[in-house]
Amino acid sequence: MGNIMGVELNLDQEYIKGAVEDIVKAGIVSALGDPSVIVKSALDKSINRRVDKNTGKETNSTWDGIPYLQYLANKTVENTVRKCMEEYIEQHQEEFRQEILRQFSSKQFKKDLAASFIQTITDASKSTYRMPISVSFERPKDY
Repeated sequence: MGNIMGVELNLDQEYIKGAVEDIVKAGIVSALGDPSVIVKSALDKSINRRVDKNTGKETNSTWDGIPYLQYLANKTVENTVRKCMEEYIEQHQEEFRQEILRQFSSKQFKKDLAASFIQTITDASKSTYRMPISVSFERPKDY
């Protein structure tokens, strides 16, 4: 490294660099104060920041904004319920299939379906935008 007061010091550069980094880090932590207070403050800011209730992205909106912790709780409940419903439906799939077929074969369902079908056609025929039907009368060529 160099000659200091007649003594030759050969110190490893990596050792010196590491020691300096440790001293700087200790100085920063000491200057910031109590680490538990810093961590608590950072967590409070993170979980209380306002986010969009649908996307979870940070927002300043008071209309669509909710605290991030509430957003996480809502998403957790939603995902848990969805997963449970998927499992339940999968386990009872055949029962659901049989009930759907039973409902489809009922006279009332057929009656309602026919009525709905006719109403849809009637409503669509009243609109020139939705039902492009043209009617023309022509004499057959071999007549």
